[in-house]
This record gives sequence, structure tokens and C-alpha cells, in this order.
Amino acid sequence: MIETTAKPVSGLRGADGATHLVARIGPYQLAIPLGVILSLHEAPLVFAVPCAQPGIAGAIRYQGLAVPVFDLRRSLRLEQRPVQPDDRLILVAVRGRIMALIADEVRTFVAIERMSDEREHALFGDTPVNRRIIAGIAAAPFPCAVLDPDGLILPDEWPDDVTSHVYAQPPDPQHPLWRRTELLAEVPAPPAVGGLEAAVFRIGGQFYAVPVTSVAEFFTGAVHAPIPVRAPVAASLLNRRGSAVLLIDPRPLLDLPPAPLPPAVDGMVLADTSGNLAIATDSLEGLRELPAARAGHQASSLCTSLHPTPEGPVIMLDVPAVIRHAYTVFAGRPKAGAPST
Repeated sequence: MIETTAKPVSGLRGADGATHLVARIGPYQLAIPLGVILSLHEAPLVFAVPCAQPGIAGAIRYQGLAVPVFDLRRSLRLEQRPVQPDDRLILVAVRGRIMALIADEVRTFVAIERMSDEREHALFGDTPVNRRIIAGIAAAPFPCAVLDPDGLILPDEWPDDVTSHVYAQPPDPQHPLWRRTELLAEVPAPPAVGGLEAAVFRIGGQFYAVPVTSVAEFFTGAVHAPIPVRAPVAASLLNRRGSAVLLIDPRPLLDLPPAPLPPAVDGMVLADTSGNLAIATDSLEGLRELPAARAGHQASSLCTSLHPTPEGPVIMLDVPAVIRHAYTVFAGRPKAGAPST
């Protein structure tokens, strides 16, 4: 029986010390760094994109986005074939871009401490594979090629109408992969607008809120390590119990003037299936149940609703959209769970 849901195949919590997820593509085992993986799903249909350059197999529909599919089979010089019901979709974030990988099978988590290119010939023989995507060969414990995520990024500028083109292609309800494709494409519903328990905070004189269920933890007076990169958003690394979490000043995302992060910050860690993100706030106002949203408020890409309160209006943020947008404007995502400096 063919499974027709778009639920994640599994979480990304491997055994202690795991650094990579091993996936099989044809006869080859490919180790993918956990730090770039967003989520795993049953593989959906891949839609053709006329403007895509060689190396991009097309696009998938994901929560209202058209996500490019990197053609692993072409890079490994394997025969092309349609997506199969047992194939798996691996969504990764590389240098601010979301990419999709299609694998025959997701196998296991492994810890890779070292790799080399000495065994490359034993693994690939004389096959002229695309070595831009191969960082090296490791035994974990079986021989596998270690993926270099930077090799997935191609100078492929898609025009603005790519998303509408991908979503305009006619449905095929009789296709065995259609139902999972449809579910994966659905845009998550905004949080309930009335009687919602929310964490309220203030930034730039404005009240904002997120659903309590989207908050992993709060922090006050937390020190951090600034990341020396040029980006429109001030970014740092926050040490939370030995793991590094990306910390940002969310003001530019909210169309507010940017501000440098002080040496010690208050804020919260937001959690979603796509990852965690820490945001700095001016003040944490506490938990409260918000009244029904104000009618007629036009939701933006990051704000879902406006709630009147005695202290002033509270803007509800779309947490998954905030996390995705933060990663698109910050070039270089730290690996989840990497040791903090």
C-alpha cells in the first residue's frame, strides 16, 4: 500500500555524537551534515522548470514555495528515473537557500570524525562524478561519500514567476504521489485568533507575540558571540546548554531600524520543524491569553494577526515564516547542535 501523507519520515535527533545522516542514491551511500538538514518527508512529485540550468531537476511545492531540486542522480552519473513511492525528500538550507534532495532511502545517523579522498576511486571507480558535491570519503562504518553542501549551490537565478508556474501546473489526483504532493504544498494555517495563549514581548516600542507552543525557552542577560559577517541582520551565536543557537536582531525583518546587539540580551528561542532561532527583545512582557484578532487587519508575510489589548495592539508573528526568512537573509547557517564558542 502506498503511503499518501506528507508527514516527516523521522526527526533529526540521532544517537549522541551523530554528525551526518546517511542516504542511499542508487548504489552509493551519501552522508549529509545534520547541520544543514531542515526536515525529511516522503518524496513528492517534481515539477519541470523551463529556466532551470543543468543540475536542477525541477522544483517541488513546499508550503507555498517552489523549492529547487538538486539532481543527485545526474551528479553521480546514474540513470534518470521518475520519483518512486519509497523515495525520500530531504530539505536542506545552504547559505540562506532551501534546496531539495531526492534519495532512494534514508538509512541511519552516523558520527564522522575524519575523511579523505584516498578511497574515492574504490567507491566510484572511473565514474566521473560531480566532485563539487563530494567533500571526501569516510567509513561510517561502511564506505560513504560525504556531501559538501556548498556544492549544491548553483548560479541559477529563477525569475519571479517560477513559483506561479510551478503551482499553475494542472493537478493529477490519480497519480500515486499526488496526495503527498498536495499536502506538502499546503501553507500552514495561521494560529487561532481568539483565546490564544501567547508570549508577549516588546521591540522598538511595539508589542509582538508568538504562540507559547512555538517557544522553546526564554533567556535574560544572555551573553553571546557575534558572527563577523556582512548581513542585513545582526547575528550572533548563543550558547544554550553547550549547543550553539543562531541569535538575531529581528528588527530588520519587522521593518524596524536595525540596532546592534548589546553584550547581554533578553529574548527567546523559537522552535519549528525547520529549526530553532533565538531573537533578541527589548523586554519580555510575559504570558497572556490574547483576545480575538481585530477584523480587517491585513496579514503580512511575517505577521498573521493584530490583537487589541489595554496596553496597545499586539502583532502576532508567524514563527515558521520568521525562521525561514531569517535564514534567507543571513548567509551561512550554523550547524544545529554545534559546540558554542
